[in-house]
Amino acid sequence: MAGRDLYEYRLVHSMRYQKSPLFSSFRSLGATSFLWYNHLLHAVDFEGQTKEQEYWAIRNAATLWDVGVERPVEIDGPDGFVLMDLLTPRDMRKCAIGQCKYTLITDENGCVVNDPVVLRLGENRFWLCPSDSDVHLWAKGVAAGMGLRASARLSDVYPVQVQGPKSPDVLQAIVGDPIRRLRYYWWMEAQLPGKIPVIITRTGWTGEVGYEVFLLDNSRAEEMVTLIMERGKPFGLIPSGPNHARRVEAAILNNQADMDLTTNLYELGLEWQIEPKGRFIGKEALERVRREGLKRRLVGFEVDAAPAPHEFEGPWSVYKDGTRVGRASAFVFSPTLKKNIGLAMVKIENAAAGERIDVQRLPGETRYAATVVTLPFIDPKKEIPKRRLDVS
Repeated sequence: MAGRDLYEYRLVHSMRYQKSPLFSSFRSLGATSFLWYNHLLHAVDFEGQTKEQEYWAIRNAATLWDVGVERPVEIDGPDGFVLMDLLTPRDMRKCAIGQCKYTLITDENGCVVNDPVVLRLGENRFWLCPSDSDVHLWAKGVAAGMGLRASARLSDVYPVQVQGPKSPDVLQAIVGDPIRRLRYYWWMEAQLPGKIPVIITRTGWTGEVGYEVFLLDNSRAEEMVTLIMERGKPFGLIPSGPNHARRVEAAILNNQADMDLTTNLYELGLEWQIEPKGRFIGKEALERVRREGLKRRLVGFEVDAAPAPHEFEGPWSVYKDGTRVGRASAFVFSPTLKKNIGLAMVKIENAAAGERIDVQRLPGETRYAATVVTLPFIDPKKEIPKRRLDVS
């Protein structure tokens, strides 16, 4: 084993590695590498493209992503609202039919089970578009344990994302002017040319203007992808995978990396999700955290050093005066800021903006001097994704 590259290996195909109806279309577009995410293969790299090229397409033009791995968990039944409201600290009475909400799902310790975008489809019917974890099993367990007349199941719906400042132009070329009236974090039903049925949300994972398109007829997957690529070509649309540089700049957290079942909402700076309401799972634990105070907190940091490799292999260690004080869960080069940036969970005494720390990938390797900064790195008021599109 000495000297062997630990990352040089192949994955064996298995029935457990499922492929969505979108898989073959994105493979044809040049997808060359995949993540295993929510039991599905998720396209992340494309032949002949660099992550920097994809980054600038997200910032200046438009990109098309296969996010079939976010197939919605559908909650329904007479007690569907009760179940949804129990799962999250957010007050779901404030989520109207037709609206979406970024929603943390918490466990009994006030820690993160999942962080889906939730669509309210009816009085008792919701879609949870999940990050990587079996949140449908958690929801089923809560429904069964509480004796609720509600179901939670994986739907057979697979979305794509169209992201970037030209994404409204791309979708306007497909569905017409109504797309420009779609508000931030709301959804609409539409038919693409050829009567391809979809639901479109104004949401995304980039900090840019963007949309997710949920295909409601899986037999039309190839038609839909081809149509979006053809109509998007005049606007510079390219296929792409998730771009971590852009999401870190926007401080969009990645479940199972930046947060998990060991991190609570106060540590993550997501206490704004905790809204006044009668009960939810984890309420007592979060009230205890608020009373007793924090021992650690998620922060941003900047490093003045050579550009980091885009791929992030495992957590980095964070040091203060030679003592380990935390772990970094993201470390990437920002093409806009022209510096390395990252996210780290550190002891509360080292979490203030301006604090000097060191970050290190592996024992014995270089430690890079860094400065703690306020999150997000870019566009703190989210003016970019929220901007009105129905005015010139």
